[in-house]
Amino acid sequence: MDNIKIVRLTTGEELICSTKVSSTGYTLKDVAILIPTQNNQLGLAPFMAYSDAKDGIETQSKNVMFVVEPVTELKNQYQQMFSKLVTPANSKLIV
Repeated sequence: MDNIKIVRLTTGEELICSTKVSSTGYTLKDVAILIPTQNNQLGLAPFMAYSDAKDGIETQSKNVMFVVEPVTELKNQYQQMFSKLVTPANSKLIV
């Protein structure tokens, strides 16, 4: 999983996804919507979970307000959500 970005759409949704620039806009894969929760935290939920968008979602550049890098903690949470590998919650090494 690479090129993980936060994409804000003109409709106001903020998405975290693997992005690829296309000739007309962006291809978004493994898309999750960012949902503000209590205590200034963020939750992630699958975006368009009822669709069969295996190759990603195409969006035109005019529908994107901006694209930015996520903070490390959010990127890690996203990778856990979409990773095919199971990783331990605590990443400390036992010596």
